[in-house]
Amino acid sequence: MSAENEIVPPPGAAHRFAVVGMGATGVGVFVALVRSLVAGGRAAGAEVHIFETKERLGAGVAYSTPHDCHLLNMRASTMSVHPDDPDHFVRWLSAHPGAGPAVESEYVPRRLFAEYLQEFFEEALVEARQCGIKVRTHKSVVSDCREDARGVHLIAGLDHFVFGRVFLCLGDLPSTAYLEFTKLPTYVHSMWQGAGLETIAPDATVGILGTSLTAVDALLQLRGAGHRGAITCFSRRRALPKVQGPSVRYTLRHVTEENLGRLTDGFTRQLEFAEVAELFRRELEDGLGLAIDWKRVLARPAETFTHTLARDVERAERGQTLWYSILDATSEIVPLVWRTMSAGARASFMTEHLSIWSMFRHCMPLDNARRLLGMATDGAFTVASELSAVSYDEEDAVFQVSAGGTTHRVRWLVNATGTGFALDCSDSSLIQNMLMRGDITPHPLGGIDVDFDSLRVLRRDGSHSARAHYIGPLTRGVHFYTNSFETNLANAHSAVAAALN
Repeated sequence: MSAENEIVPPPGAAHRFAVVGMGATGVGVFVALVRSLVAGGRAAGAEVHIFETKERLGAGVAYSTPHDCHLLNMRASTMSVHPDDPDHFVRWLSAHPGAGPAVESEYVPRRLFAEYLQEFFEEALVEARQCGIKVRTHKSVVSDCREDARGVHLIAGLDHFVFGRVFLCLGDLPSTAYLEFTKLPTYVHSMWQGAGLETIAPDATVGILGTSLTAVDALLQLRGAGHRGAITCFSRRRALPKVQGPSVRYTLRHVTEENLGRLTDGFTRQLEFAEVAELFRRELEDGLGLAIDWKRVLARPAETFTHTLARDVERAERGQTLWYSILDATSEIVPLVWRTMSAGARASFMTEHLSIWSMFRHCMPLDNARRLLGMATDGAFTVASELSAVSYDEEDAVFQVSAGGTTHRVRWLVNATGTGFALDCSDSSLIQNMLMRGDITPHPLGGIDVDFDSLRVLRRDGSHSARAHYIGPLTRGVHFYTNSFETNLANAHSAVAAALN
């Protein structure tokens, strides 16, 4: 190509950045980007464009709920937006007039964290403008993102933009399971979007697909709204989440970077599942000071779910939950553990062990557990395992849910299965357009494949994008622990560092 026919990027494109999606992860990217541009002396003349359809920036799906029964599942002391200042959120709560006694309870309503994120964003916005960074907000849906020699092209509504770097932060996308029911008026595909649970009649029978923390949120919201009808939660394998007890600071002895380096011969080979399981077994047994009957722990409980829940609440109240503090201490190193595992080990974990891990790792606050126990004791809900099939009886206008050899008939059905990771089923036009062209690649374990360190998206041809980064829950196959705010915040910093390097 001759010099006069070269494709030249539009003026200033190299200094123009886009952040698509301004939930918690998008805010983390924006703040990291602003502060890195300022620290690097590159603020003057830079532009940051924000794309978000919601009025509130920072809430996203995770923290947009207005209901006080929806608590953070992590203690306030673990939710700081400043990794080097872990008490920042706690101090913010203490100074916030709307927090009240919730500060002392440690688990605060998620709406407060959304306000905290919004204030964090606004502080960075002021800093950006004072330092010469132009920030523009577009309340439109980004429908496409493609890259060529000129830069990264975004289509948002009728507008076409070209950027030097783009950070895609779409957050928790709706479940990609049970899509066949989405047009039925008594099916709630996402309790966080649209009318959600508000349209369910107080006396209606309700089925909730899942027994995770999202199902707990649904139960508590229905209870708070005065729902009186029978509710059944359905699960394939797992029971309700375990219960968090008092926080205990724990220092890892076995699941450490040093041991991972030793086991992998300096990170030159990958670990099989048995090797990783042995590390965690030693950590738990050494930390607890006793041998664990793993067959009993991993077995399906013989008693009723109400009995199991009552026992878990009692143990949490007595402080007999050191195992949770041990697992919680692994948060920062889990992405590295995941990276060292072989493809077969990861696949085995996802298909055979993810449900039990989630039950013990993603536990509910004691306050929520007490409320659930009261509901269960009153007969307000029950749990049915071994979910095998779901169908809709058009004649009677009811859902039929088969679980444990019994068919349950419910008027309303609520999907509480969480984020959808099947890209080909996603309702995002952005994802579908990029997937169709091969500009993103599905990860074998679900979600989007990216480079571990830079978060650059992987193309179908095996190359990584030079300018497009994806950060958030959909990188689970690469980073695993992406439902964690701290993991996504760390990845936001990594992506920004790679973009500005």
